[in-house]
Amino acid sequence: MKKLVLILLTLSLFTACENEPLDPDFVEQGGGDDGGDDGSESGDLSLSLYELDTDLTFSFFGLPLRTITNSDINVSNDKIVSSIVSVSVENSPFETENQSYTRNGSGQITNNISVNSEGVTTNEYIISYSAGVVSQITYDYFEDDVDDYTYNFTYDGNTITRTEVGSSISTVFTLDGFDRVIRKESFDDTFSIQNEAITYNGAGNINNSVATGETEHDFTYNFDENTNPLQMVYNDNYLVNFLSDDYSDEIGPLIAQFHSTNNWNGAVFNGDSFTFDLTYNTIDRIISRDIIYDFGEALMVEINERFNYVN
Repeated sequence: MKKLVLILLTLSLFTACENEPLDPDFVEQGGGDDGGDDGSESGDLSLSLYELDTDLTFSFFGLPLRTITNSDINVSNDKIVSSIVSVSVENSPFETENQSYTRNGSGQITNNISVNSEGVTTNEYIISYSAGVVSQITYDYFEDDVDDYTYNFTYDGNTITRTEVGSSISTVFTLDGFDRVIRKESFDDTFSIQNEAITYNGAGNINNSVATGETEHDFTYNFDENTNPLQMVYNDNYLVNFLSDDYSDEIGPLIAQFHSTNNWNGAVFNGDSFTFDLTYNTIDRIISRDIIYDFGEALMVEINERFNYVN
């Protein structure tokens, strides 16, 4: 099921609960409640539960297909400790998986296992490190080996090159002086097939992402002036948020939602402008964000987020 969720969320432009962050050392994702629990109004609140619900309708070979994904992501001490993901496709019963994480002594996630409601392990990520950085990621989807992959990584200055065992496609990630991803370019042998360039503003928020190649886009991003609670949580093991993706996945919206300094509150996608609905508690902590993208019959996305805090 996890692979299906990843594909569907990629179609909606937002990869969220499926790519948990995994690598801090190179640089240093439910319920559907109507409102987040503030915990208190004190200034030392920390995120305890992040609820991310997605309702996606898109055209698949001319036929409308609807999926609903509800994710409860449990957080402790600004680290993800577990998550529950439930998916329904075309009004089918929800399939639920529990995701758990294992970390090494440095806090790096070394294992991510998903177990369904029947107690069966469905898929697993294994992350290996060398000299403190990710050297290999292996994904095993137990139901169908065609979805399995092994990524290997090499490092050279400000670039990380990813190769996949048995594939001619490689991807190069380029970092800036702040160790932020500013370019993702994929090659089939030596021929560039996909390129995404990222720029940031002075506040540390993504400003623009431009893609060329197999997929082309020009996105700009808008933000409020309040602190994004997801940045602290998802910057834990920052890089593998990107290193474990598919070569064709767009990373701009992922950066905007999870890795920017302030809260993402709007965007312009290829000329289509969208404004999100955000609510806050009395100390300006975000407690909800509702996003609706209406691209007509081809794609309709509703995303509802709820932020729950404790002292």
